[in-house]
Amino acid sequence: MSQDEHKELIDEINALFRRSAIQELHKSSCLQLQNKVEKLVELYSEQKRKNAKLVKNHTYFLKQIDKRNVAQNASLSKKDMMLRQQSKMAAMGEMMDAVAHQWKQPLNSLSMMNDMLLDDYKNGLVDETYIKDVVDMTQMQIEHMVNTLNEFRTFFRPSKNPQDFSVAECLESVQILMKDELLKNTITITIDIQEDITLHGQINEFKHLFLNLISNTIDAFNEKNTKNRTIQISSYKKENQGIIEFEDNAGGIPQHVIASIFKPNVTTKADGKGTGIGLYMSSQIVEKHGGSITVKNANEGALFTITLKE
Repeated sequence: MSQDEHKELIDEINALFRRSAIQELHKSSCLQLQNKVEKLVELYSEQKRKNAKLVKNHTYFLKQIDKRNVAQNASLSKKDMMLRQQSKMAAMGEMMDAVAHQWKQPLNSLSMMNDMLLDDYKNGLVDETYIKDVVDMTQMQIEHMVNTLNEFRTFFRPSKNPQDFSVAECLESVQILMKDELLKNTITITIDIQEDITLHGQINEFKHLFLNLISNTIDAFNEKNTKNRTIQISSYKKENQGIIEFEDNAGGIPQHVIASIFKPNVTTKADGKGTGIGLYMSSQIVEKHGGSITVKNANEGALFTITLKE
């Protein structure tokens, strides 16, 4: 029943109250009044049931929305975990490939010295000085392999507790990890630490960041067959902020991609050659440490700028 009908019924009841004062109409008016009041009570009861049903439906609807939000949040969390796992697996693959390159040259050197030692012994060239030189060269190659192995072990087994570390320290470690890969691809890397930057967190996460940037640059150099390949990394401070700039001459990033380059599943590489998660995870690492990362095309390549709060 509408609001107007309710009002009309109440008006009729009020009229009956007034008419019941007249003695000759008292009996009939009271009878009608009883019927009208009962009808009004019935209407209010019906409206109450409808309201209760509406509340129940509304509550159910809110619960469904909550369930949907929980499901969406769980899906987003699961997706983020998957992206992190993919990034970790991609990094592991790159690291294993780098291990192979890092160890290939010293192993070849050790094999060659072993062959030379046998031949030189047969030719009567082996004396104490010769043995000492071979031992020194062998030890140098072994130390190189051990240092490389230690770097990879700490990369895959990071400390659980955050700690203070410097950008210079991080870059020095990355150079060890990527040394043979940079030589293999004839890339000159220059590091200019005008002012060192100290951060608090996981140094391996920042290693991952720089490895991503270097690996992407190597791919760009090879895809575009770039000559005179250079990477310039510099750090300095500006207005209480630490700035790290990473610039290459690999031809830059296409304009239709550059605005969304830090989003997941965005890649400039050919189909099957890129996951599109490396730069996304790099941005997440920077943001986790309270900073930001931007990119623009400058000179002959891309310029990544990382801004950090010390």
